Amino acid sequence: MDHYTAEAYERVRQRIVGHIDRLEKYGKQGSGDVHNVKNWRRFGAGFAWDPEVYIDIMKNPDMTDAELMSALRGTEARFMKKWQAIDSMPMHHKVALRTGGDLGLRTPVDVWIETRKRIYDRFGFNPGNGPANLNAKSQINEIIHQGKPNPGKSALAQAGTNNQVLLAINQARQDEVILHRKGQNLLEKPDQIKSLIGASSKQQADALEESIIGQIDRFKQATDYERTKIQNGIFNDGLNWFVRDSDEATIDAFSSTRAIDKQEAFKAIGNSLYYTDPQTGLKQTIAESAALGFVTGVKPEYNPNNFSFDALSREGKKALKLVGNFGSLKLKEIGDNFDDFVDHVDNTRLAAMDPITTAVNTGIKNIVKNPVGAAVGAASLVEPESVKSLLQGKPGEAALQTVVGAGIGSTAQAALPRIGNFAMRLAPRAGAMVLSKVAPLAPGLGRAGMAYAAYEMADAVVEGTTGQKIHQHTEDELNKTQKKDPEYFSQNIGSIMPF
Repeated sequence: MDHYTAEAYERVRQRIVGHIDRLEKYGKQGSGDVHNVKNWRRFGAGFAWDPEVYIDIMKNPDMTDAELMSALRGTEARFMKKWQAIDSMPMHHKVALRTGGDLGLRTPVDVWIETRKRIYDRFGFNPGNGPANLNAKSQINEIIHQGKPNPGKSALAQAGTNNQVLLAINQARQDEVILHRKGQNLLEKPDQIKSLIGASSKQQADALEESIIGQIDRFKQATDYERTKIQNGIFNDGLNWFVRDSDEATIDAFSSTRAIDKQEAFKAIGNSLYYTDPQTGLKQTIAESAALGFVTGVKPEYNPNNFSFDALSREGKKALKLVGNFGSLKLKEIGDNFDDFVDHVDNTRLAAMDPITTAVNTGIKNIVKNPVGAAVGAASLVEPESVKSLLQGKPGEAALQTVVGAGIGSTAQAALPRIGNFAMRLAPRAGAMVLSKVAPLAPGLGRAGMAYAAYEMADAVVEGTTGQKIHQHTEDELNKTQKKDPEYFSQNIGSIMPF
């Protein structure tokens, strides 16, 4: 910790201690987090253990009290959410933030830095919200986290019958693997740490050691629990069927050493990749399947032929977009051939994409001959960007862009002002063409949305052919581009240009 960081830390530390002392003396004087002594103690202790991760606070140590509490809570909440691979999975620090109670807050900064160093030297990490104490391995099913059913409406909460969940909780109690069970000593109470305030860093570290060892042991029991392994194994098996990562031989979304950046992509895949049990016919996302595996203690034998991916769902689109953002992640079934991918998705959902599928499978000749006409039949589902990529000879890229979807219906009204009169002049001709072909597929798109869809398709064709969008061309330049392929240009662009 450099001089400036230490100075900022000291100012914030004293502010937190001031709030604790004030509330201890006078009690609550209002509502909200800033008037809750437990919150200042808990989140303040987390700050003392690992202040470096609280970037916003260290940059602005004089923020208001409300902002300070929000930043203390929000930093932890953001890390917890980002580490989740299964949606709404509870997160558990290996060593609790409140370990040592107010000790870190009431110890001078130079002494506390030395205490932290001694803890690190003994255990290889410090408590706090850093990745050594809170990471992908910290994802713990609520059944062994607090010995309760998973809350909310997540895949975890929906897994199994009430009786199955109760049986799983009782089994966890018998196996003594519930993390928040009696007998844990966090050395957090004021009377426990009173003699340590003002003690040497060695004395503080020695006193904290037993508590930390006990928590590490509990964490290992929970993460090594057979049902935890079943749950995580089911989810990982699904991930590794669908995607590969050049950075690691096998993806483990629950590894303590994995980076945080790809977890969001894995979460989206978990909510859109389905497995159908060949015996029961039950179709579940791999997140749901993993949650059920924890409750029942049974891991299904995956048959790769029974996977399906919902490419058109919100989560499916998100998954493909996020996977595309990482150079190391590749969809195993796509490669450069969209047809291979289509074999493994729900073909009934992709039926409207036949024009693009055909274009990829047979080359780009068909779509070059009549790109607007070929794509407009699926205008509500096909990204104009995919048409542009096809015209540029990038079928693999087009496949990804196609299944992401444009959401034209929701964006048309917002985009029309940007297009202005040009789109409205297109509407009578292009809108009529779209209306006849899209109406059965997308009745909610509306005439304005359809006119905009046609414009976007035409724009993609022009850019794919010339490298520039329609609005970047003068009328004269557009006419000149006809020389490259007069027949194609006349049929597709000239026929709907309102010049």
